[in-house]
Amino acid sequence: MPENQADGTCDALSVPVSVVLRASDAILEHATGAYLQSSARVKLLAAQGLPDADVSVLLLSAVDDHWIRVMRQDAARAAGTPVPVVMIADRISERQLSLAVEYGLTSFLYRGDLNLDRLVDAVVEAGAGRCRMPEDLVAHLIAELGNQQRQQTLTDLSRKDGLLIREIEVLRMLSEGMNTVEIADKMSYSERTIKGIIHEAVKRLRVRNRTQAVAYAIRTGIF
Repeated sequence: MPENQADGTCDALSVPVSVVLRASDAILEHATGAYLQSSARVKLLAAQGLPDADVSVLLLSAVDDHWIRVMRQDAARAAGTPVPVVMIADRISERQLSLAVEYGLTSFLYRGDLNLDRLVDAVVEAGAGRCRMPEDLVAHLIAELGNQQRQQTLTDLSRKDGLLIREIEVLRMLSEGMNTVEIADKMSYSERTIKGIIHEAVKRLRVRNRTQAVAYAIRTGIF
């Protein structure tokens, strides 16, 4: 018996969950969509119906930059909270997971463990505000949360020239030749957050760009 049936989640829902399905393979999308349409618990919408959907489903052969951009664009178009995303894929990197969660991911299912009944269960759970994550991904998210809490504590502390510790750390990594993607991965932040930190450091130092900020930090012995 599926978990959500055991605790009565499905029974509590009086209307079907409206879903937009997108997949990296057209044949797979058609077959999965046909199954979802046959379920009384799900109402399948066309892709343009995403703003009105309860859940977005992404069925992918691989998580790549294209699909992360799709999630970012979906989140940007949302008036408030992004539509909850159920993602099915073979694997996902830690960096991709962090970004996907930022853009609305609530549930992740490995394709090798998937059957269509489990997919419907996950969709209904997401529509009810619940999540479903494999244990290895949960462990990463917990570790990242702890790291973010530590970093937030550090942001309350300032150093030379009014720079915050995390701004100094980002400038130091820039001086070592790392790009924003590499720094984001190292600090368990999104690339957008790293760019924001750089922007704030440039403003604090009253210089024109990141290159001048790094040069200033080296010249004045900030790091």
